Amino acid sequence: MKGLLLFSVFAFLNFGAFAQREGVYNVRDFGAKGDGVADDTSAFQAALDACGAEGGGIVFVPRGNYLIKGHLSIPPYVTLEGVWTAPSTWSQYKGTTLLAVEGEGDENGTPFITLHTGSTLKGVTIFYPNQKPDNIRPYPWTIRGRGDNCSIIDVLIVNPYQAVDLGTHPCGRHYIRGLYAQPLRRGLYIDQCYDIGRVENIHFWPFWTWDEKSGIRDYLWKHGEAFIIGRTDWEYVFNTFCFGYRIGYRFIRTKNGVANGNFLGIGADATEIALLVEDCATYGLLITNGEFVSFAGEDPIEVVVKPTNTGNILLQNCAFWGPSNQIARIEGKGTISFQNCNFDYWDKDRKKLPAIEALSGDIIVNGCLFNRDAPQVYLGEDVRYGVITSNRFIGFPRIINKSKGNVQIGLNASFEIKEEGESIVIDDSFPAPQFRTVGEWYLARAGGDYGGSSLWANKGGGEKKAYWSPKIEKEGYYDVYVWFGEDPNKDHASNAVFEIHSGKGITRKTVNMAKDFSRWHLLGRFYFKPGAPAQIILSNKADGNVVADAVKLVPVKTSSPPNF
Repeated sequence: MKGLLLFSVFAFLNFGAFAQREGVYNVRDFGAKGDGVADDTSAFQAALDACGAEGGGIVFVPRGNYLIKGHLSIPPYVTLEGVWTAPSTWSQYKGTTLLAVEGEGDENGTPFITLHTGSTLKGVTIFYPNQKPDNIRPYPWTIRGRGDNCSIIDVLIVNPYQAVDLGTHPCGRHYIRGLYAQPLRRGLYIDQCYDIGRVENIHFWPFWTWDEKSGIRDYLWKHGEAFIIGRTDWEYVFNTFCFGYRIGYRFIRTKNGVANGNFLGIGADATEIALLVEDCATYGLLITNGEFVSFAGEDPIEVVVKPTNTGNILLQNCAFWGPSNQIARIEGKGTISFQNCNFDYWDKDRKKLPAIEALSGDIIVNGCLFNRDAPQVYLGEDVRYGVITSNRFIGFPRIINKSKGNVQIGLNASFEIKEEGESIVIDDSFPAPQFRTVGEWYLARAGGDYGGSSLWANKGGGEKKAYWSPKIEKEGYYDVYVWFGEDPNKDHASNAVFEIHSGKGITRKTVNMAKDFSRWHLLGRFYFKPGAPAQIILSNKADGNVVADAVKLVPVKTSSPPNF
């Protein structure tokens, strides 16, 4: 008991020493209540001004819920500091929470907090208690920088309409580390950075809510922009991420100029456009180890480069995935380079859209993995220079070059199976009418698929069907084969039924898809002739999931079929 008492006295004395040491001001000493009811604006500003009058220091905010009905200005060289030593999550009404209410309905109003030269916001949570997910209201920027060397460290802004503005006024050498937020309209805006700014460990994510019924998800997919970057001088951006926005990273030209910078480990998930470049500097956007996912909206594309772009974009070791329409659509006069990148999913609706569509400018695609059996690259007439080399295509090579410029294409490795000379092969990647489906089928890459991918459907009553329709040019008998890949989940049908419609009627054959993967399975020998029915049909009326992959017809020199 004596030891416990001595410890308590020691802790109290140490807290008192911290609270009273020179250069540290406590908002409680200036009348702040922290009860979430009383307006603490004047108490906070009095503490900040007193600290600033002494040339700078720390204004400490103990645990509590501080209602700020107005706005705050942090003087030069003053730090407003709460209790958090790392960016918190879901922490409104916990720790140090500032409740912001001013400016509802006016996105151009006075920011909630203004940072000046050398000032810092650290260790706090900011929450807008009057904001509702089913009725989003505009608010001014939560934090605005106004001067060089302002910093934001270990801060959570739960539900800001606009989070951080480092662009309306010059903010050179700004520093952000450990910022979490769910911005509803704009996340981080940077412009007028005339000396190197640094941004790291930012996470824009549903820390408030992702309730689809309220409409918040669709609101963000329609209006949300996570990172907006204008004029910068070698911005250093490290480990930043956003989820669920219409635009992940947007690079723009302002009256002050355009961006260049070093972007390492950046990510944008569940977007419509993960990376949008309207313009950038010739020095370049150096983007390394990024991950970009687009599937929201009417036209999801991971990278869009506008006709207004004049600068250079270099992407290295980046991953692009998710059910998008395209990986990149490129225009403008600049250069874009993809080096050692991984393209995992595009042409989600099978409209024969290329992964990369370059309509103008210069393009380099080197050492990349195209992990879908769909068109890979399209080069338009206005492409000046192009290098498409040393890539790996999981499917058949499909590069369309209409450029009138200097384009080099070669040394690309692609999927290839040597088939018999006059064989007719139809893969699931082929367009209608050669291959089509009815009902809901899903893309699969289980391993061992012909051409690198296949489609699968749940077992059912035959409402889902896949059709292969070969074009017969020579009358005669053909050996008909089917191909399907591996069964990693052990749920393939053991009695998948194929219907062969030939010149002599309809024949049904049962195939066990739960074994003998990744090879041709002979269905039998059938008679076909031009103009007569020629179709192979698979339905989901089976005891497990069925796989639609490839069909092959091999002509045989015989006048009569064998006994199958």
